[in-house]
Amino acid sequence: MRALIMFLTLLLALPGAGQCAQRLVIFGPSSWDTFAPGAPERVISAVTAALDAGFRREHPEVTQIIHDSRGTVAEGLARLRNAQFAGEQIDVIICAANRVNTSFAARGLIVPVDELIARLGDQFSAGAVGNFTLRGRVWAVPLSAVNVTTFFYNKRLFQQAGLAVPETYAEFRAAAPKLRRLGVIPVVHQGKNAWMWPMYYMSALAQTTGNQPIAHTEAILSHRARFTDPPSLQALRLTRRWVTDGLLDAQSNELDEDAMKSAFYSGRAAAFFGDSWDVAEVATTAPFAWGVFEFPQYAGVPGHPSAFGGAESGLCLSSSSQQPKLAADYIAFAASSPQAKSLLAPLVAPATSHRDVPGASNPISLTLRSYLPAVKFLDWMWPLELTDTIQRQVQDMMGGTITPEQAASRMQAKYDGMFASGFRYNP
Repeated sequence: MRALIMFLTLLLALPGAGQCAQRLVIFGPSSWDTFAPGAPERVISAVTAALDAGFRREHPEVTQIIHDSRGTVAEGLARLRNAQFAGEQIDVIICAANRVNTSFAARGLIVPVDELIARLGDQFSAGAVGNFTLRGRVWAVPLSAVNVTTFFYNKRLFQQAGLAVPETYAEFRAAAPKLRRLGVIPVVHQGKNAWMWPMYYMSALAQTTGNQPIAHTEAILSHRARFTDPPSLQALRLTRRWVTDGLLDAQSNELDEDAMKSAFYSGRAAAFFGDSWDVAEVATTAPFAWGVFEFPQYAGVPGHPSAFGGAESGLCLSSSSQQPKLAADYIAFAASSPQAKSLLAPLVAPATSHRDVPGASNPISLTLRSYLPAVKFLDWMWPLELTDTIQRQVQDMMGGTITPEQAASRMQAKYDGMFASGFRYNP
């Protein structure tokens, strides 16, 4: 008995003795949902290990931190739902803003983190928290690069054609014949990826609504406006003009991302419309001088060009966590400025979710930062079923199989059907 008492006394004297040993599970719905996504695997592993080691020093009761990020982006929602339904431990979710806005919050997979945001204070960049705000509550703590939509262009081809960077759509349209005389496609697009097509529609809608695309979209979803109303219909007509005016390759619907970029890197295409998440690849792959420019200004519209995007990833608190306080502590630790600097530095992004991590200082990053603040992607507002319809209709319109008027009518018919079935938008 004396030996047992001595053993227990020694055990209680150890660091963390008397505290329950715990483990944390950090869940990534897809393989992209990690810290420092897009960085080399060795970099991701290093920054993650350093983060976990620092947290465990402050929380010695945590014996193990497990990271589970795998699968495709398309399968992410189902993987998270299935894991929670099966009772698997999930404490923190590395979550894309798209999913937070369109599904995670609405399906009760995460809980609000307003108190965490208040705890972290005024350390976030303008608009970062707004990208995760729904129904007056914040659903994720931002921790990511800030991305913006932009055109990428081949400077050598533009110089050969005697072209300056276009500021207006009219200037870009006038440039198309000069590029084609060089045997070059003016603009190429990854049209096979239907989710990319609405970026043209959103960019036009920003201008046709007088830079009120969010308010106009909310009006449509609240049944106070329609896709067939003049601002939306005009945006679709302007989008279709990229093909009919000879700027955008009519065969783009046959191209995926790899094929589009192959055309750009080989010099067969002069430009493509993408996002600043493409910067790292273009910088390491393009065998020529390249640059970026903002979406051009249309004539006869009340608004001016706006970039879409913003903070695109954050940390969510799982609704199934049995240790929400510890999970919240991990999120607060990871998103605090010292750790954020280490986690975001490998991204070499033009801007980040944190004020203390301003982004890279190269000319491309400075240009992209001039677009900020970005507007939240509209497909983060559209319900998933409607998003799928909008993507397909814009894709078909750009392929020439339907008119802008038909696209608008079909988009509205889909939403009318959803409304008739009981769907109600809850901003």
